[in-house]
Amino acid sequence: MSLMLKDAPLSRDLLQKICLEGWPRDQTIKAIMGDFIDVARRLTESDYGSIYIIEREDDDDLRVVSAHEEGELVTDLPNLLELDKESPGIITWVYQHNQSYVSNDVADDPYYFPAFKGSEANLAVPIRLQGEPIGVLSVESVKRGHYTAEHQERIEDLASAVSVFVSRQWLSEYSRRRGYNVEIIGISNSIRRIESLVKRVAPTREPVLLTGDSGVGKELVAHAIHYFSRRRGGDLLIVNCGAFAEDLLASELFGHVRGSFTGAHRDKAGKLELADGGTLFLDEVDSMSPRLQVMLLRVLEHGEVQKVGEDRDSRRVDVRVIAASNQDLGKLVEDGRFREDLYYRLNVFDIRVPPLRHRTEDIPLLADHFLRAFRRENGEGPDGFSEEALEKMAAYPWPGNVRELRNSVHRAAVLAFGPVIRLADMPREIRECTERNPRIEDVEVEAEMSPVDETGTPAPARQPDNWNLDAQIERHLTRVLAAVDGNKTRAAQLLGIPRTSLYHKLRKYGLDDA
Repeated sequence: MSLMLKDAPLSRDLLQKICLEGWPRDQTIKAIMGDFIDVARRLTESDYGSIYIIEREDDDDLRVVSAHEEGELVTDLPNLLELDKESPGIITWVYQHNQSYVSNDVADDPYYFPAFKGSEANLAVPIRLQGEPIGVLSVESVKRGHYTAEHQERIEDLASAVSVFVSRQWLSEYSRRRGYNVEIIGISNSIRRIESLVKRVAPTREPVLLTGDSGVGKELVAHAIHYFSRRRGGDLLIVNCGAFAEDLLASELFGHVRGSFTGAHRDKAGKLELADGGTLFLDEVDSMSPRLQVMLLRVLEHGEVQKVGEDRDSRRVDVRVIAASNQDLGKLVEDGRFREDLYYRLNVFDIRVPPLRHRTEDIPLLADHFLRAFRRENGEGPDGFSEEALEKMAAYPWPGNVRELRNSVHRAAVLAFGPVIRLADMPREIRECTERNPRIEDVEVEAEMSPVDETGTPAPARQPDNWNLDAQIERHLTRVLAAVDGNKTRAAQLLGIPRTSLYHKLRKYGLDDA
């Protein structure tokens, strides 16, 4: 990937999009680390680079996954997990202190560990997840005094983008080891903001309320909250409250004792008890009866569970509750159909998952993800989509959201005869769609974006030196094209617009030969 960095420095927002869209999610972190080194070198005009990621195994053992320039090593690079207080080396120092380090004259630096031949300057920054270091990204130059504050800012932005990529990979690997498949797919502002908010909310003990239309991925968000919490060593149990009659739901949640009702032939532990030390996800929580709402409120307020038909005292449980609804619970409270006290107890953190029609730039990535899954499951299938099919998918409102998109892609893959899915292979409602979705989150001017870092904190705004709208749009288009080496298909995907719209903009701003 060629980056025209001197003329068009990349923002943190765009670096995140490139990292999340530019590399296949079915590759391992190890296989991609060399590419991140190459980007770091180009961003800082460096001669050498290395990257370290600290991975935690299921048994809580730590291991270092690393990559570095080949052929110029003086000796093996240091192990970040080896504590040498007298001379830890710059890379180890950065990891241990969770701070960036610039050495523009390594010959006089007591922390520099000689690694690459001819190095005169070293810049290393931590890769953080939820504020804690999970690795280090380091670059070196043969020019003394090479690194500037701008170089440091660029590589810190890249480290933030790498953190988002790594955290998604870790979540996927964690879920697969437990027999299910959870992947966060998307580059839109909204999905990345939700991702950052999840990482901030997850370490707390408080309940979370997830709202949004059916099929938007609320269960996926619940999985992410559990993984990024301190409870991921425990279980995540899921109960769809709308799938049970009242008495059966009471038994499912709280358990029952033998003889408490017809068919109760033995004692049974409820999901609240089984999730002790972990997380309980309650989907369609709005369907709970008033009696069960009272029982759930007691659990949330006192941490106590009593089985149905049980006379003994309640038992204490430590469980984090995540609730979800596709209804407006506030409106249900006004209508008297949901308890106000329970609503406020669940609504400590409210995360609204947007419908797919409001994040259309994610549609090509999601479609490609579902097509890859289809090929893995069936051993064959189309390789991609025609341009016309992608444009229509971007225009279609997707009332069934991500679930409908997945089903439509799988259906089209079955019907397709050639190497790509054509518009004719898509369902009729998509073929006949004539409108284009409004992108209410759209902000075309990069300076007006407010990207978030790996801790969820808004990044400092970078003010443009020219507030003229056309000038900023032209500048942003130039940067995107530079980032993808002039590939207009990739540029359109990153911008979240059809290629025809991109061509129109390029002609308008005199960039059609870019």
